[in-house]
Amino acid sequence: MPPFLLIQFFSADDFFLVPICLIFLYVILRSRANGQKDVHVRKLYFQAFYFKIICVLVFTFVTEFYFGGGDTGLYYQGIKDLRAALSDDANNAYTIIESSFVTKENPLAPYFMYDNYVFDYTFNYMKATGNFFIPRLGVIPSLIFNNSYICIAACFAFFALGGALRLFKTFYYFYPALRRELALAILFLPSVSFWSAGLLKDTICFGCVGFIVYAVFNIFIRKTKYAGSIFWLIVAGFLLYSIKTYIFLVLVLALSIWIFAESNKLIKDKTLRKVFAMMTFTVGLGISFFLVQYFTSADALKQYQFENIVSSAEYQRSNYEALDQQLNQQTSYYNVNTSNPFLLIVNSIVATFFRPFIWEVKSAAAVLSALEALLFLLLTVHLIFSKKKSSTLKVIFNDPRILMCFIFAIIFSVGVGASTANFGALSRYKIPCLPFYMLVLVLSYRSTGLAYPKWFSRILRQTAKK
Repeated sequence: MPPFLLIQFFSADDFFLVPICLIFLYVILRSRANGQKDVHVRKLYFQAFYFKIICVLVFTFVTEFYFGGGDTGLYYQGIKDLRAALSDDANNAYTIIESSFVTKENPLAPYFMYDNYVFDYTFNYMKATGNFFIPRLGVIPSLIFNNSYICIAACFAFFALGGALRLFKTFYYFYPALRRELALAILFLPSVSFWSAGLLKDTICFGCVGFIVYAVFNIFIRKTKYAGSIFWLIVAGFLLYSIKTYIFLVLVLALSIWIFAESNKLIKDKTLRKVFAMMTFTVGLGISFFLVQYFTSADALKQYQFENIVSSAEYQRSNYEALDQQLNQQTSYYNVNTSNPFLLIVNSIVATFFRPFIWEVKSAAAVLSALEALLFLLLTVHLIFSKKKSSTLKVIFNDPRILMCFIFAIIFSVGVGASTANFGALSRYKIPCLPFYMLVLVLSYRSTGLAYPKWFSRILRQTAKK
């Protein structure tokens, strides 16, 4: 194992710090749960919390003893380096707040360069704004819980859970009869829960997506809770834009179309509604395009502009193929096997939602992703080849919420599927779009009146039991 991947996540202090942290988080959760009038939703708060804590412990154990560290280890080392900087000079707090990334001229640079990681690995990792943002956030729970990794990860996971619960409440408002389906799609998908339970960028980003969707829902649909919703929209939007810009951009597009589509439903005349639908869809795309171009005007973000997406994806894919050939060994690398733009899109969607296939599993860690991908594949195939297939597209484009989920899931899947060549990395990067794709499936089944496969019905019966 490379020396820069090895780090200790467990300590003797965890025996008393972790229980204190969990009690602290439980008190917060209980206060929020008790405010829910629906008894089923109240129970889901606690079920999701217990499940998330289990995922935190499993993630920590697997990451240290199976993966040997990885990105989460570098973030943890970054937190310890920032703690060292604060111990030497409390005024470094201002430098931490003001710095977007670390350069050699930054007063924080020596702490990252001389932290016993080989090749200045931590320092080089913190040159990226998104990477440096995580230790900056992690310093807060680190100061409270004496640098305990499990406590820091639990706080990050709690934020992700908060976003997931808000996303659940958004869709539960529209589909109260689909409690189990929504709970499975948003709160209990194994890979999503696992990869949003650690000290990672993906954990924060997943939570931000939920907070943003719920804020937009309150402001534009329910027209309530303006102050809190605007606050979370600004905070979560800033975090998401700073850490992973491409998620922010796809979400802006999907939410813009959702808002216009919801407005269109208020028109009673069918002919006028169809005309307005075309207009609002076009205007939504135009506004989203303008926003994306505006937010990506900086040189560092031009890679996310529409005209650069296809060429960038192809460049990334070619590099990954060359790396795979260079390794010449049994790995979890893959490629999409085409330079054709249309096939690139199709193969990227397949890679994101339906791979790794069972025969592509080369490690124990990939088994969970493969089983989950098989679930998506079977549900999708059953839906496509059913007698209700002609109604599915109508349902997607007639229901604003399903349309929003469909747009976010598909565009997001193309982006990560085309630019990632490792199933392990892909399993992390794709977690924001998996709940949305699952929502497209279950909502399409119910809206078209198609019965679930028997095996899936059994899974639902085990989800969110009364």
